[in-house]
Amino acid sequence: MFGACKKDYLDINTNPNNATSAKPSLILTGALNNTAASTTGSSIFYSFAALWMNYWMTPGGVSGWFEERSYNFTSNYGGSTVLWANVYDNLTDYQYLETNAKVSGETFYVAIAKTMKAWNYQYLVDFYGNVPYSQASQSVLFLTPKYDKAQDIYEDLAKQLDTAATLFKTATVSTEAKNADIYAAGNLTKWAQFANTLKLRILLRQSEIPGRETYIKSEIAKINANGMGYIQADGGIGNNPGYLNTAGKQNPFYAVYGYQITGERTTSHGYMLASNYGMNFLKDNNDPRLGRFYTTVNDGAGSTYVSLEWGSEVAANQTVATVSAIGRGIVKDYNQTQYIITDFESLFVQAEAAYRGYITGDAKALYEAAVTANFVYLGLTEEEAATYLEEQSVANWDANTNKLALIIKQKWAAMNGSNDIEPWSDYRRLELPADMPISVASTVTTRKIPVRMLYPQREYNTNSANVAAEGSINQFTSRIFWDVK
Repeated sequence: MFGACKKDYLDINTNPNNATSAKPSLILTGALNNTAASTTGSSIFYSFAALWMNYWMTPGGVSGWFEERSYNFTSNYGGSTVLWANVYDNLTDYQYLETNAKVSGETFYVAIAKTMKAWNYQYLVDFYGNVPYSQASQSVLFLTPKYDKAQDIYEDLAKQLDTAATLFKTATVSTEAKNADIYAAGNLTKWAQFANTLKLRILLRQSEIPGRETYIKSEIAKINANGMGYIQADGGIGNNPGYLNTAGKQNPFYAVYGYQITGERTTSHGYMLASNYGMNFLKDNNDPRLGRFYTTVNDGAGSTYVSLEWGSEVAANQTVATVSAIGRGIVKDYNQTQYIITDFESLFVQAEAAYRGYITGDAKALYEAAVTANFVYLGLTEEEAATYLEEQSVANWDANTNKLALIIKQKWAAMNGSNDIEPWSDYRRLELPADMPISVASTVTTRKIPVRMLYPQREYNTNSANVAAEGSINQFTSRIFWDVK
């Protein structure tokens, strides 16, 4: 009997139930879901940028948000440490997916991995500047990965996205892969347009760098060559694995800023209230989106809209009962799609690119399509959007001589609650909207919205030589390479 057994069968150091590898389809689903949860669906995206961009306001009677209100934070600030950890963890999954899919020749998975790695690395660069890239996600080889130059990373991301778009044109998608793809169900055109749109966004980030126009146009020519185009109306890409109204399975943004499975509002829904600047722009311009971005007082039970000045030391009784909260155009339902890039963001990016002469197309038509798509996203009609675009001077294309400022202001208005990092990046890149208020909190010592995050303390503890080589980093003066204004 024993002679028939394998020699190592009873080896107590071997666990036959411990998997050493995973199928690409299983890795893909988990990685995509985690991207949505840890970036666009994460509280990190909204705990500071939604406040700094004056969409929301934290009541002064509630403890917390010292760093956000004062702009004074350290390398231990959660906005820095949590996003860094989440994104690099997510990148490990995509690196594994790409490596193994190359071996098996499954180009669909390779293309998705390249696209999603570009998505994650763009945010790492936009938050921190120089970061580990060429040696990242290879802990067996590089326990202390070097930091690559931010512009070099951006340029390589453009190449990776070109490759991804080309692969999407010819990839074969199995039924298993379609089922695993919780973003686009194997739709190759949709994926290619996502890759192209992400590359265009990366190129536009560099629009203010002197002497960069030739590079940008040459890279856009490569997008044109693949012929797949950009995300258009109704073409936004997002995550929806089948969210349920059960604990831990709701849409991640809704679970933080919406309502519990019992129907009661979440804690953060009660804490994130309307900011004066965000609300008054809608009020003062007869904007139908007012009731979609914000509730009336008492979480919609009242009849008036009330907001607070960003950073003000308000009284403890100024709560969701007396101040407007996040509206149901943003927190729609537990099973709403968690968008990675909305159609209206893509159209605003294209409108700016067309205005600058980077892409062909009618800048006015793209701009108006972007505003219209945002109205539709919020549950309003195209007719309401058309009336707004025609009658309100803050939206009418022909009534505004500064077309770039118009595009960015309306983009800022539209992005409320869908991705607040993008307006922060636009503000750093262009200093638009030009009238963005600074926090009036008494704890503010530098009257300037931060231009970056600090490297997390964990890097100083575990990768000290490489992070120290980046020099002294300051959130007000150490700009990302594309922030040159």
